[in-house]
Amino acid sequence: MPKIRVRRLNKFQRGVVLVVAIFAFMTVGFTLGRFVYHQVLNFYFRTQNFYFESDKLTQDGASYSLDYWNGVDPYNIVINLNSFKNNHLKSNSDIDYEVSLNCSETVICNTTKEKGTIYHDSNNDQFIVTITPTQTFQDGDSVVAEIVAESVSPYHKKLSAQFKLVVGTYGLSHEIIDHENDVYLEVKVTNTLLYYTVQEAFGTHAVGDQLSIAQYNALTQEEKNKCVSASITLSFDPNIVYVDNNSTTFLRGYNIQTEKINGYDYINQFTFDMPASSSSVMRFYKKDVTKDYSNDGSGSGIVTVEYNY
Repeated sequence: MPKIRVRRLNKFQRGVVLVVAIFAFMTVGFTLGRFVYHQVLNFYFRTQNFYFESDKLTQDGASYSLDYWNGVDPYNIVINLNSFKNNHLKSNSDIDYEVSLNCSETVICNTTKEKGTIYHDSNNDQFIVTITPTQTFQDGDSVVAEIVAESVSPYHKKLSAQFKLVVGTYGLSHEIIDHENDVYLEVKVTNTLLYYTVQEAFGTHAVGDQLSIAQYNALTQEEKNKCVSASITLSFDPNIVYVDNNSTTFLRGYNIQTEKINGYDYINQFTFDMPASSSSVMRFYKKDVTKDYSNDGSGSGIVTVEYNY
C-alpha cells in the first residue's frame, strides 16, 4: 500500500472551516448544521485525496421504495462502491470497509461481503445484499432493509441507505413526485423484472435469451454489457423542466438528444438501463416552482416515460 501523505490545512483554511461550522450549528439548527459538517468533513477528505462513494448509499442515508415486489422470490440489491470523484481525482490508497445490515424480522438478509477493500488500482468494488422472505406476504405488506458501508482505513466515513420493499404488481412502473413550491420534481421508475435479456449473442446465449439474476451475476463484465433487463427513455420539454445532469442515473444515460433554446443546447431526451429488480430516481428542476406536476404513472405526465424490455 502506498504511503499516505497528510497535508496540513493552512491558517486561512482552518479559519474558514471553524467559522462555517460554528455559524451553521449556532444559527440554522441541527439539520443544516449536519449538512455543513459533512461538507467540511468532505472538504478535508478531498485535501487528503480520499474518496469513498457509492451508487446507492449516501452519507446522509438515502431512502428507496420498491412498490412492486412479488413477496416470494429473494430480492437482490447490488451495491457499487468507488474511490474516485471523476477520471482525474481518485484515491491513491486502498480503502478497507465493513458492511452491516438491519432488516425486518419477516425476512433474512445476507451480504456477499461483510468486509471488503477498494483497491487503488481499480477504484471500484461491489457487494450484493439478498433479502429472502420467511413468511407469506399479501399485497400492501412491506419490509425494510438498512444497508451500511463504513470505511475503516485510512479514514472513517459511513454511507447508508434504507430500502423499503412493498408487495404489489409485477412489472415496470413509474410515478412523478412533486408538490407546489418544490424546486424540483422526481421521476421514480421501478423495475421488478427478475431477468435480463441478451441483446448481443455470446457463448451459448442467443439474442433474446432470458437470464435469471443469478445467471447474470455469474457473467463477466464484458458479457453483462451485452444484456439488459429494461431500458428507460425519458422525454421532456426543457422550457418547463430541465434535468439534473449530475445525477447518477443521468450519468449512465445514452442516446442523449437536445434542442436549441435561445442559441443554447438543452437536453430533452435520454435513455438509461436499469438492473433487474431495482428502482431509479431522476431529478428535474422546475422553471415554475408554483406548479405541481405529480403523476401516478397512469396517464401522460410532464416527463414521458417509455419502457423497453
